[in-house]
Amino acid sequence: MMNELLSEDPQDNRHDPHSTGGATEADSDTTSTTTATGASTGAKTTTIKSAIATAATATNPAASRIHSPLRQVATAIVSIGALASLWYARAVYNTHTGTSFWLFWVALALAFGVWAAAIWFHWWRALPNAARIPIGIVLCVALCGFGVSQAAIVSHMRDEGDRNLDYIIVLGAQVHRGSPSLVLRYRLDKAAEYLRANPNTMCIVSGGQGPNEPYAEARGMADYLEHDAGIDASRIIEEPDSTTTVENLRNSRMIIDSASNTGSAGSAASEPSIGIVTNDFHVFRSLHIAHDQGYTDVQGIAAGSPRDMLLNNMVRESFAEAKYLIKR
Repeated sequence: MMNELLSEDPQDNRHDPHSTGGATEADSDTTSTTTATGASTGAKTTTIKSAIATAATATNPAASRIHSPLRQVATAIVSIGALASLWYARAVYNTHTGTSFWLFWVALALAFGVWAAAIWFHWWRALPNAARIPIGIVLCVALCGFGVSQAAIVSHMRDEGDRNLDYIIVLGAQVHRGSPSLVLRYRLDKAAEYLRANPNTMCIVSGGQGPNEPYAEARGMADYLEHDAGIDASRIIEEPDSTTTVENLRNSRMIIDSASNTGSAGSAASEPSIGIVTNDFHVFRSLHIAHDQGYTDVQGIAAGSPRDMLLNNMVRESFAEAKYLIKR
């Protein structure tokens, strides 16, 4: 009886089909709620992870781009430029030209190295616009100025000069004991060629003695023209005091004016015609300086130059021209 009474207890719903269904529905609701809650939690977790990744990318822009193929290629190209500049610096140094311009190529290699790092780590974007704009303007102006100067240099690299000029002036360059340097030999060979083709032209060889030279450049140049090239010594005038292109042309002009006033060459009433013999990369600046020195009837006569050093010499000329424009 007790068991029956217990089984009929209204609180005991285990045998009530409706009650059982109600329990199942309740369980189902609970499961659905749990599933929905889990899904919501998963979605929130994904959102949080995404936000963290976005924040990390915003904090470190290079993280999202460091593996970009384009960036890798650009970095590799600039790095190769740095290595090539170092190699060229060594090649220029080994020519023993007497100048320290080989250091420019070392500096350029360092600049390429910084540029490669800036590409790889995206330093440019990290700069504020207040810094980027002035830097960009300076670089653009410098590149444009360099391009203009190079075009001017190239425009005179094939100058030949007219025939039968009154004078030619051979600009000095480094001499070694017993022989001129390779660069100077190009100038002297061109001068000898012109003098043989124009027997009435006088020749002024201009150049003093540098600290690393055994004697004045003019002395070595005159010896070469006379003994190696077969030019009569009476046609060669030495100017042994100048140390720069400006002094070469100024001192040579004084010699020409003195000769013209005494009637030994040309006429005091007329401007003598003058040719400037120098290496092809140097003609433009030489003519520029000559015009500033008062030469009116002057022309360039371009000699050759070592092809392996042409890049170095042309870049150096751009800097030399800029320096001249600033100082004159």
